[in-house]
Amino acid sequence: MKYMLSILVFFSFSILADTDNKLDPIIFMLDLSVTEGKKDQAERFTHEIAKNVLEAEPNTVIYQYYFNSDSKVFLYEVYKSNEGAIEHVRNFRGSEWESRFGELFSIDSFSVLGNSSQALKESLVGYTSDFRDLKGGFHKPAESLAPQIMGL
Repeated sequence: MKYMLSILVFFSFSILADTDNKLDPIIFMLDLSVTEGKKDQAERFTHEIAKNVLEAEPNTVIYQYYFNSDSKVFLYEVYKSNEGAIEHVRNFRGSEWESRFGELFSIDSFSVLGNSSQALKESLVGYTSDFRDLKGGFHKPAESLAPQIMGL
């Protein structure tokens, strides 16, 4: 019996260890409009906030703003997990970054892709209710590079 219990404990820890290294990304996709007359300020802001996110949030894998020639912006964010996304939301809400963001952009749409936890959904109340779970497909680079991505 002790032998069997030891085996179960060993396999339980092995399974948990594998779960920690499993890539289960969360993706934020936002369509934004720049406040009239503030495009230059908005562009400068994106460099500042991106630097902050890079330094303060190790579980953020991608954080990019794409501007067109008018006043439309696409914000693309990728997190290693729900926890990484929640960390970003916690750092943003109620901060100087949120205040400045609100002065420079309006959110036209905000979709969250991935297997969102209830905690993530609750953290984004007031920003979005558009959560889309992964049901099929593949991502070859992510599958083959998962250990390296998780180690970033």
